[in-house]
Amino acid sequence: MKLKLLLITLFLVASSVANAVDYGKLADSVDKDKATDAVDTDKLKGSVSSDGVDYKAAADSVDKEKAKEAVDVDKARGALGY
Repeated sequence: MKLKLLLITLFLVASSVANAVDYGKLADSVDKDKATDAVDTDKLKGSVSSDGVDYKAAADSVDKEKAKEAVDVDKARGALGY
């Protein structure tokens, strides 16, 4: 679930700036272990309730510095056609 959140965020940002995206290469640009370590699972679980998802709380569960380290920027750029 942690990796999915990071990938979905990356895909949403990427989809607004690129037409042809190689999603396989984009997913490969993320170090899954580092991405997993970047998410506080307790905070993430707390962002979900019967009323739905608190997206701000979900985003706050991600350590942005660790998430940055999880992405190989050169590979991601290649997947986006840059």
